[in-house]
Amino acid sequence: MKHAAKVAAFLAIFVFLNLILCCFMPPDNGSSLAMWRNYYQKTDIDLAVFGSSLATCALPEDELSQNTGLSVCSLATNMQSWDMTEIAVDTILQEHHPKTAILVMDYYNMGSDPYPKAQYAFLYGKLETAPVAQIPSVLLRYMTGKTNFFKDTSLNALIPWQSGTWPKDWKAAITQETANIKERLQSNFAASSVGEIDVSHRQNAPDKTIDFDTIGVENTWNFSAHTFLQKRYDELAEICDQCRTHNVDLIVICPPKPVLDIVSYENYFETYQTFCDFFAAHGATYYDFNLAKDSLFENKELSYYSDHTHMNKTGGRAFCQSMAKFLQLRQSGADVNALFITPQEYLARVNYITNVYFLIEPHSDKFILLANCYHGPSVQAEYEYLVKGPNDTEYHTFSNYTDRSWAEYPVTEHGTYTFRVNARVVGSDVPFERYYEQQVDY
Repeated sequence: MKHAAKVAAFLAIFVFLNLILCCFMPPDNGSSLAMWRNYYQKTDIDLAVFGSSLATCALPEDELSQNTGLSVCSLATNMQSWDMTEIAVDTILQEHHPKTAILVMDYYNMGSDPYPKAQYAFLYGKLETAPVAQIPSVLLRYMTGKTNFFKDTSLNALIPWQSGTWPKDWKAAITQETANIKERLQSNFAASSVGEIDVSHRQNAPDKTIDFDTIGVENTWNFSAHTFLQKRYDELAEICDQCRTHNVDLIVICPPKPVLDIVSYENYFETYQTFCDFFAAHGATYYDFNLAKDSLFENKELSYYSDHTHMNKTGGRAFCQSMAKFLQLRQSGADVNALFITPQEYLARVNYITNVYFLIEPHSDKFILLANCYHGPSVQAEYEYLVKGPNDTEYHTFSNYTDRSWAEYPVTEHGTYTFRVNARVVGSDVPFERYYEQQVDY
């Protein structure tokens, strides 16, 4: 009896300390918590959006709702893997009856393992905001799921504070946590809403624009695994099955990207066709809005993107207008496939250089520059090589324009060298279309 009492006391102390640590050391992903808080304030949902940061940037909830006139709920957040999306889809389909769901495709999810810190934050956010009666089932599903059951992430779901950090301002932390507890009690037991939740986390990225002369080799091909895993396809199939079972019209989209990100992806349109066939076989439809005609969406690269794949606020607003038009036409029975061009037509339009970059090979007496650039299939590029030595204030050309993608520069003086490569289409007389600069010490 005494032994049982000691075990019970230990468990009680463990649970209490665990709750305290969970309160003050939550995983560092505030967007997940804000997303779930926003969701649990919804009463009616006509249109649901799922996905990663690609979704939050391209389809901000408020903008999409304003343009469609529908009650929209975005259950998308940073680094959201497909198993996290499954939880979001299951939650919304069990508690609401949206007519349409949009899943935003993210190639990164197909070949990479989920990011544990994002998973903890996602699950913590749901447990922190969900009705108390749902918490055991949410935990059980996560801990016994195929993705986590045989990994440490299963039991670690009980102690999510491992990936958190101690608060720097304890007074502010205690005040905030007290307010969170009060809000949660009110939302669980009161009949009325506790007020509006700030959803600005979906649009809090600075409205910066991409600079194609500094982007270098940054693109989706370099950031994602090139072999897509079968278990990722299985997770997508489960999402499709969930929607089909609940008679939800699932639309899977690839949001617009800069042309650079398309032409730099070595088998982009083969992958596009693979997903078209996959989703068609699972009762959904796949649309790549990079192939949208200008009448549906005019892709203004220099204004709409903050990096090689994410839209900024301006781009998100423009795309929400296009998505509203697309949804309306689709609902009316129009042939929306006619709003898209073919991959061949897309590539034919890329008759220019999107960006240039180079690598530097250091040798004992020289540097070798290895240049490359991205462009459409009809383009042949040429390069000009320039250098600014340790005592120089301006560049001087050491290799005039040539279609050779490498150049040597002999060095005898120690110091910092700045190299620049200009690129243009063969036959052009412009000084350059794109350039790239890089420093190296000798």
